Amino acid sequence: MLMATKGPYALMVQPDDILISPREVDEHFGTMVCFHPRYALGDKHDYEDKDAFLKELYLNVVGHNDPGEEKYEALCDRIAEQFGTNYGAMARAIDGSLLEEIQRQYLVLPLYLMDHSGLAMSTSSFNDPWDSGQVGWIYVSKADALKEFGSAELTDDIRKRAEDLMHSEVAVYDCYLRGECYGFELYKNGELTDSCWGFLGDLDSVKKDMADYLPEECAGMLNELQEQEHPATIVKTLLKHAKLQIDQAVKELDCAPRQQVIGESR
Repeated sequence: MLMATKGPYALMVQPDDILISPREVDEHFGTMVCFHPRYALGDKHDYEDKDAFLKELYLNVVGHNDPGEEKYEALCDRIAEQFGTNYGAMARAIDGSLLEEIQRQYLVLPLYLMDHSGLAMSTSSFNDPWDSGQVGWIYVSKADALKEFGSAELTDDIRKRAEDLMHSEVAVYDCYLRGECYGFELYKNGELTDSCWGFLGDLDSVKKDMADYLPEECAGMLNELQEQEHPATIVKTLLKHAKLQIDQAVKELDCAPRQQVIGESR
């Protein structure tokens, strides 16, 4: 836990132990579809496997009808004949051909997972064949991208803005997977006056976000945070501030007119 004090205030910043996926609580631009034998990642979906997902998007492009199904089967058969029993290469070639067609109507980015002493996700490879690999895709239809940015044409600028937005959504989800989520509690004279949780990101960026939630009297406290390893130190600080509050209340009571004190006690 991190703590800073300033006058009657004590500010505590600590990891948020009650993590909720940002994919469940925030509106999102792209759709994240992931497949992993042990983890439920990205957005909820009903696809049995990645082949079913790619087929669905492919048919969205070529048509959900008999000609579309025939085109899909013909593509798979043609590549299967080409690669024979080299199933790994065959699967990669089929995925690549399907994605090439899918990208006529969709913007698609790959999703890679690192699983080593924790989880991490990126749209770029971690270059670690042992502990990482592709687990899915994040995508958005070009029609939705045009609607989002109020454009009639998918220019290079619109494409970049759409892809940047998907990159940023993956970065937020990566913070969630890493456990980079924080909250703060603000005490005044030992009494909890404000708290807020769910700040995602590295600690430096989180501090900037938290600053908007603190009163002006607490300016600069986030830069004075120090690690508190012993709970007793935190308790002593809060008791000290609480004592100040009690001493102030006693002083005000002693200064009050006797008749007023008697009247308040009735």
